[in-house]
Amino acid sequence: MIRVTYHYSACVRIDTAEASVLCDPWFSEGIYDGSWYHYPPVDDALGQLPACDFVYVSHIHPDHYDPVFLRSYAAAHPRARIIVADFNDNHLSRKMRVDGLAHEVVERLDIGDTSLSLVPNEASVYDIDSALVVTRGAHSVVNMNDNLFNQAHIDRILALLEGAPTIALLGYTGAGPYPQTYHTEPAVLAEKANEKKQSFFVRYQQMRDALAPELVIPFAGKYVLGGNLHELNQYRGVADACEVLAFDSTAVVLADGGEASVDTESLTPTAVRTKPYGPAAMAEYVAGLANRPMDYECYFADMPESAMPIGRLLPKAFANAHAHSVVDSDYYVCFPVRGRWFVANANRHTGTCEFRDEVDSLQPRSEIDIDPRYLFGLLTCVFHWNNAQTGSQFRTHRVPNEFNRDAKAYFNYFHV
Repeated sequence: MIRVTYHYSACVRIDTAEASVLCDPWFSEGIYDGSWYHYPPVDDALGQLPACDFVYVSHIHPDHYDPVFLRSYAAAHPRARIIVADFNDNHLSRKMRVDGLAHEVVERLDIGDTSLSLVPNEASVYDIDSALVVTRGAHSVVNMNDNLFNQAHIDRILALLEGAPTIALLGYTGAGPYPQTYHTEPAVLAEKANEKKQSFFVRYQQMRDALAPELVIPFAGKYVLGGNLHELNQYRGVADACEVLAFDSTAVVLADGGEASVDTESLTPTAVRTKPYGPAAMAEYVAGLANRPMDYECYFADMPESAMPIGRLLPKAFANAHAHSVVDSDYYVCFPVRGRWFVANANRHTGTCEFRDEVDSLQPRSEIDIDPRYLFGLLTCVFHWNNAQTGSQFRTHRVPNEFNRDAKAYFNYFHV
């Protein structure tokens, strides 16, 4: 038998007779440079979590890899072993070394009759995630975290099992900056937010159908935006896990608080949540976060914009981004700088950069509306563009308003 206990978002505990694994414990408030907070709020997370044999971290995103909390947990439970998957390019392991966190890169561990397999999903440069497969005899739990659908990845997971998994933990919604930082009209925002929700439900069903588990726990993706971003919450297109119950009879949503669990033998949950969180209570809580500062407001509180050499840094950042660009045609990224525009053409073949008085003649383009303090921090690697995007930390005006995945990835190297 294997038991799954739900704590918060992607944090679950998986217990067998021989081993216990704590997965992705995110409990620090204000991640993604000050933008993400818990809802419902979590009190005394360290106190509610027991000592576990292993702490599995699936990937590098801050709502899965929380170094501040991990240090606290490791101090309280020094026998716990932090484990990560064996990625070809292991960003997570390198970051853990920089953060001073002892960990092990693992492909498989056998503890008595229990097997733990960590399966990286490396179908493309856009996926940095992994899955955890826990088996004990004919019983199994598959934790898919935020993995994108990849048939080769699914095949690797199914090859580790005796048939389909007993329980699968699947993502049902998506975070990120769209649509709330790409549109401004309320009616359009509401429409795009619903489209986003529905698209992630389709992804969820695709993953469920491919794995065909006996029971599914829709999980992860629980957060609200705070600080000066709090008014964007209603337009994020982030679903409540209970919305899955309307179309998936195999799904259960375990109750909050770290007490609810379900095991692979009975498949009967001890406590469930069946209704979405009330919008009025959530709005009241979010309003209370309105005055929380962003990290850049604290880091550069005493540094005037005139002291930030943004104009000199931008061409250097362009040179670095150009060397790593995968954009095959002209695409213009435009930053306002003291009354003018800095324009970077992301075309990896012919891209150049320049300062201009106008950008209306350039298409396709993205105009970036960003606090200069934050831009300075991103250019100097105090902050990271991926966190900035996921944290909804800047607005983008696209002309035409079309998604370009390679242009979005271009930002990851836009620093000195």
